[in-house]
Amino acid sequence: MRLLFLLILFLSLFTGCYHLRQGSGLATYAKGLLHEKADKKEEAIEAYRKTIWKEGESSYLYVKMGNLYVKDKKTKEAKRCFFRALRIDPDNFDALFSLGITYLLENNHQLAASYMKKGLSLEPENQSARMVLCDMLVALNQLEEASEQYKILLEAFPNNYLLWFNHGNLFERMEQYDKAEEAYLSSIKLSQSFWKGIVALALLYSKQGKEAEANEYFRRAVSLNPKDSVSYSFLISSSYRAKEKEKTKSLLNEALGNGIRNAEFYNLLGTIYSEEEDYPRAEEFFRKSTQLQDTSTARFYLGMVYDKMNLPEKMEEEMKKAIEIEPENALALNYLGYSYLVKDRNLQEAYELIKRACSIEPENGAFLDSLGWAYFKQGNYRKAKKYLEKAAGKEQDAEIYEHLGYLYLKLSEYTKSITWFMKAYEIGKNAKLIDKIEEVRQRIKNEIN
Repeated sequence: MRLLFLLILFLSLFTGCYHLRQGSGLATYAKGLLHEKADKKEEAIEAYRKTIWKEGESSYLYVKMGNLYVKDKKTKEAKRCFFRALRIDPDNFDALFSLGITYLLENNHQLAASYMKKGLSLEPENQSARMVLCDMLVALNQLEEASEQYKILLEAFPNNYLLWFNHGNLFERMEQYDKAEEAYLSSIKLSQSFWKGIVALALLYSKQGKEAEANEYFRRAVSLNPKDSVSYSFLISSSYRAKEKEKTKSLLNEALGNGIRNAEFYNLLGTIYSEEEDYPRAEEFFRKSTQLQDTSTARFYLGMVYDKMNLPEKMEEEMKKAIEIEPENALALNYLGYSYLVKDRNLQEAYELIKRACSIEPENGAFLDSLGWAYFKQGNYRKAKKYLEKAAGKEQDAEIYEHLGYLYLKLSEYTKSITWFMKAYEIGKNAKLIDKIEEVRQRIKNEIN
């Protein structure tokens, strides 16, 4: 009771509630405050409601009740309280601000912004409300107006690096890249360890094709955050595109050494070692990729490595797993199907696998070549010719040309056969084709004689 008495005395002197009569509305108001402090929202609302019954309507109490409803996400009841507060006092900033927040909770950004603007017209120096309004305007895609509000905020808080960063994001969305760059640089200058701002600037440079500048800031980003996989991805992609394999491997190993576990990083290391014909190392990294994230792509690459290592059973096993994971993996379908053709086994299955690959990518020259060769193996030379010639029109490839050479040899069109064998030799320099060309010339000579 002593605590309640002291609270009532304090309220009567310092809170503007001196008009409430002790023993009537003031006592219930004090109970409401105590309940609110104890997070007993329903009891606090009931106490404030009793205060209104005893003392009459109060915009101040309606706002307090409304805010308690907001905390419980009871927006309908909250809005009723705020509108009652505004009916009593149309210029009540707190009611307008809280209405804006309430409509924001309901995802009604249009009305939320409208009430926040009304509140700011009464208290233009209230920058907290202006910050909330900026978010609302961005959500409404009213970017120009949001930018104007940010300018006001930055006049009030010129050293706030987060405001500069947010304004940079806004300029970037508006495709005003020079202004975005300037804002990001201001943000970083104010907080040189602001990793998020450094990454944003690097991404902006990357978007504009400024690779050197982008790499500089991605490098800064990973020095601040060694687990920044996004920045490492850009740095690695840049060096790989530049065919700087040693630098790429160094970056990949650095990222993995920093504890980043990224299946694509393992795949890329596997690819590089495969290109260098270091197949055991390639196998190691592709296998690590599948352990981290068992994808169709990793299984496909692993299968290719086993093929290079002359381990056909393991190759077939991985290709089948790739297809099981992703039935539409056209590369795996074609690879497995063509491997059967080369070995003259499972020819019907080979045809079906390759046919599926072609249905997925009907204009892929390599797949068309495989399908043509499958028809050749079946003895269907008419269809073989159709698909092999179509493949040759799409790809300049020694194997496709060689297949056409064998097809025309089978059709006894020797001149065409020699032409295609010679084209194949010019690209692939396969010495065996010289013997084949001489064999065809001998056939022509024998027929003439």
